[in-house]
Amino acid sequence: MAETELKLDPAAIFAADRLIALPTETVYGLAAPIDRPDLVARVFELKGRPASNPLIVHVGSLDQARACVSRWPDIAQRLAERFWPGPLTLVLPRSEAISELISAGQPTVALRMPDHPLALAILRASPAPLVAPSANLFTRLSPTTAEDVRAVFSAADVEVIDGGPCRVGVESTIIAIDEPARQVRWLRPGLVSRMQIRACLPPGWNLVEKQEASDPGAPPVVPGQFREHYRPALPLTVRCVAGQSELEALRTELEARPGLALVELPDDPVQAAQQLYRRLRQAEQGEATALTLLIQSGWLADPAWEAVINRLRKAASDWQPAACHALR
Repeated sequence: MAETELKLDPAAIFAADRLIALPTETVYGLAAPIDRPDLVARVFELKGRPASNPLIVHVGSLDQARACVSRWPDIAQRLAERFWPGPLTLVLPRSEAISELISAGQPTVALRMPDHPLALAILRASPAPLVAPSANLFTRLSPTTAEDVRAVFSAADVEVIDGGPCRVGVESTIIAIDEPARQVRWLRPGLVSRMQIRACLPPGWNLVEKQEASDPGAPPVVPGQFREHYRPALPLTVRCVAGQSELEALRTELEARPGLALVELPDDPVQAAQQLYRRLRQAEQGEATALTLLIQSGWLADPAWEAVINRLRKAASDWQPAACHALR
């Protein structure tokens, strides 16, 4: 049953060498204090997460955020005042408070203030800011309910706080602030859009696309950069349809295939994001041996769908929309 107020002491849980699975508006996070390297290492261990993949640090106040960076520029203050608490992560030069374990050896730290009352209560009652990557096994579907977390981690290792279903349903937008260049780099799409970021930038600042690494094996600068991510336990094929008649014909064809679970999303991108992981998880828990998810041809050209399409590209074992004429 979802909780409405914090009934435990986070410090006591961490003192007992356990982690906390905390609800946020995006997905559930597996949390440990930044000043407990043993528990931070435990996060990597339980998730099976490579040490080359940096963690997002969650804060409960702007003062906590400032303590994590070597410099807090005016643009960071402007963006935080506009979007925090909320699904936006800011990447800035890190302070000595952030270890190389957390940053994966990068000179930066990723910071976010979640928009969930229980998450904020936990953060403000904790002895330090918390790392909190998604509370799942590495590369698997992110959890959007407490039950998703309990299905993966032992109660002996993780105290799960049930804050109900996540209302956003996909991970945060990530941007990196380059103050000398007066640029904000777009690193990962989420609910906060490019248009919203651009509208918040002062004169002389630009939003630029991330530069793809020349080495495909190079470590990620921020989470969510691996090509294979957010994957269900079963092979997932993503197929594109150009209209209602094609959708109905393909649906009829696929529903007749034994062992195949057909997954469809709402036509609204916000609702689709909220339900994406939940629908994939429900489909993989049935008797199917493979999944197929249908998307509409217009979605790839629509910025409102960018976060959903980004997750599907990484989740798919077989990505077929490139064959759809409307997307060429």
